[in-house]
Amino acid sequence: MNSETKYNLLYLAKPVYGGWVTFTSHLSHKYNSPIYKITERNEKSKRDYGYDCKYQNLTIENILKLDNLVITAIDKHYYKYLHLLPSNTKIVIHDPTECKGSSKNPNPLVLSTDKNEKPLLTQFNVITIREKVQDYLHNKFKIKSTFMPHPFFSYDLPKNDGLGYNCVSIARIDFDKNTDILLKANTKIKNKKDHIYLFGAENRIYVHHKLKNLNIDEYWKGKFPKNLSPLYENKSILKDAKYMIDMSIIKGDGGGTQYTFLEAIHHNTLLVLHNEWINRGDLFKSGYNCIGVSNDTELSEFINHGLSEDKYNEILQNSKQILIKHI
Repeated sequence: MNSETKYNLLYLAKPVYGGWVTFTSHLSHKYNSPIYKITERNEKSKRDYGYDCKYQNLTIENILKLDNLVITAIDKHYYKYLHLLPSNTKIVIHDPTECKGSSKNPNPLVLSTDKNEKPLLTQFNVITIREKVQDYLHNKFKIKSTFMPHPFFSYDLPKNDGLGYNCVSIARIDFDKNTDILLKANTKIKNKKDHIYLFGAENRIYVHHKLKNLNIDEYWKGKFPKNLSPLYENKSILKDAKYMIDMSIIKGDGGGTQYTFLEAIHHNTLLVLHNEWINRGDLFKSGYNCIGVSNDTELSEFINHGLSEDKYNEILQNSKQILIKHI
């Protein structure tokens, strides 16, 4: 994307928390781009999007009057509009789960639902934000895309007090985030001050079926406001944290960055990631720019033993190099 071009961002999805929302806000800040949503009626006033951004509701007729459209996220509720958008529209695919479908219920983004129609993604300029996603689209569906690292707006670090937690997670509470690993590790972490505290929006089905017997109420603090810098009760979640733990595993994806990773690095917090994520790419190296673990036992053992101050600072400084291409 060209920094001199004025882009108009379309957020075409229902979720109000998570990576799609964060991505859109960082892109808006970096390119000074307005955010729009498609609705049944036009609204002159703008609404709060979060992350110090605003958005405006417009009808599809008025959206089509805009130039340089970028669809920052898309879900099934908005597929019906895609065939109306110009062919030079850019569309971002964040991970393989967006392309899920079946023979009985094919996903129109990547599979034709009618022999006279092409998959919807073939009509646009597709952008992927991890190379594994780029490979996935090409190898599985023969869809070409342009790889673009997560855009990161380098916001000022907050002057707010910290929460005082050594170990935190700022990912969603969900299946692909493997939050249960963190809670199981807490039962084996000897020093209570090193227990892992969770901040993020929940998948209630996951909480009910996987976490209800893991003492989640003691450690999960719920959602936090949509600020560029993660705050909870007006205190910085990451300011005092030594480690930000994210156990994400996404089928067909991995190896690259997520916003939880970039935010942690920006706040001088060391990353602890799942080895399955690390091993799917060349960016992260355990012991060099992050720490990798494979299960709750390895996670608890690492936190119990920790790192020397010199080694901690060395890994943290190495991780700073990751931010450069995103900023």
